[in-house]
Amino acid sequence: MSALTGLFVTPVAAQAVPCAVTDAMTKASQNWLTNGPDLAANNWSNANYHVGNLALVRTTGISNHKTWPWVKANKFLLPLDAEHPFAPDAQSSGEAYLDVSYFHPEPEVLQPLRDNLRAQVASGKFYWKSPDALNMSLPSMTRIALADKDQAMLDYAHRSFRVLKARSFNEFTGLWSFHTQTNGWAVQGLAKAILWLPADSPARADYARSLKRTAATLKHFQRPDGFWNSSLIAGRGIESASTAMITYAIAAGINAGVLDSATYLPVVQKGWAALTGKALQADGKFGYVQARGSHKPSSAADTAGFAVGSYLIAGQQVAKLTPGC
Repeated sequence: MSALTGLFVTPVAAQAVPCAVTDAMTKASQNWLTNGPDLAANNWSNANYHVGNLALVRTTGISNHKTWPWVKANKFLLPLDAEHPFAPDAQSSGEAYLDVSYFHPEPEVLQPLRDNLRAQVASGKFYWKSPDALNMSLPSMTRIALADKDQAMLDYAHRSFRVLKARSFNEFTGLWSFHTQTNGWAVQGLAKAILWLPADSPARADYARSLKRTAATLKHFQRPDGFWNSSLIAGRGIESASTAMITYAIAAGINAGVLDSATYLPVVQKGWAALTGKALQADGKFGYVQARGSHKPSSAADTAGFAVGSYLIAGQQVAKLTPGC
């Protein structure tokens, strides 16, 4: 069976059943929609939020009718820089478009994304310079390749991963960086691709090996309270965005059958408890978020759309591991 067999993953049926996990997800999403700044912008942070928002919709079966208007206002376009037409950050909007296309399968929803990714593959060059690209670009490229039965695109995505890994991944430590959020972006993107690829895909096996290697190291850096510090070696205080990304990736790895539940479920449970018990505040604000690329310690007042999105996709995977949800 080839990597392009079983292309369309049947979506998990919406549960429409209340539970503590989905209650917390709803609270975080509503607070961001009420209080978040710059909600209309077509950028990578809002794109990551909307991926999370649709994870909430799919998990609860209840829509807040916010992502489709955002996608339509964007006219289905990627926020491209003419000088850098294949920058991964711009392609992150495509993942939200892919998710919304389940509800709105009109061809125009995905056409700009499809055109951009095909042009990138045709260029024959590799553009991923940072592990962030594994979240910003790999999921969209993987899913378009599967939908179009495009083996060349699937192979290109895998080669791009290998090129990036040779430059950025430390085989000895199992880490992409000592900056926790960088590792969070990497494992979050790898887990997304793993969930979509068929079990016999060579690319999936390669992504799973990297996820397992990094998860094994990150497990040992988890704090007793369930968070990860903003730096794996220098502390600098708790960081909720990377904690959400890692919790998502490990929970998704368990659900995908590539991480051992007995070993990693306690890591997920501690991570989710930390996120929901401290980062998620009484009014629904999701705090302790370090700005992307920053080394400044975070506080309860610090929040961002991309972090809320990671919290929501983590909740979707945690709900699948939680009896009664």
